[in-house]
Amino acid sequence: MLLYLIRHAEAEPLTTPGIARDFDRPLTPRGHAHSQKLAEAFTRLQISVDTVTASPLVRAHQSAVELLQVWQPGNRPVTCDELGLERLKPVKLSEFLANVQPRGLRTPSRDEKSVAAVGHMPDLGVYLEWLIGAAPGTIALAKAAAACLRFRGEPGKATGELLWLITPPWYT
Repeated sequence: MLLYLIRHAEAEPLTTPGIARDFDRPLTPRGHAHSQKLAEAFTRLQISVDTVTASPLVRAHQSAVELLQVWQPGNRPVTCDELGLERLKPVKLSEFLANVQPRGLRTPSRDEKSVAAVGHMPDLGVYLEWLIGAAPGTIALAKAAAACLRFRGEPGKATGELLWLITPPWYT
């Protein structure tokens, strides 16, 4: 299984008129552009993603929608509450991602599928550290960054191999 951990793109600040809750913060125009450029980079490199999951918060959901407009037009992200802010339970999230069904054009086996998970810092960094056995506090993902991990079985504690991590300067 391949897992792409993607931090949501840049969002409007909470002080923006009309935004009352952190949950409701939408992407900025730059955030929309970075999400689209990230999706285009995956396409250019022939990286296929079978399913996109996302936090229910607006900025993560919008980032996932932008990715899917390039990868799988017409498809919607799978909402995953465990990707929400301060909701991280690594074992539960790993089980969800391992069991999520492919929604793309191909039908890979359980071991061959690729899943993108769009979420937030610091939880994504903590989850990435847990998956690869890194020391706590050593990994931070920039906005609209993506990390690729490979698993020889189910994702679990220290079972992942970090293949690459990219940030917007690499693909914009």
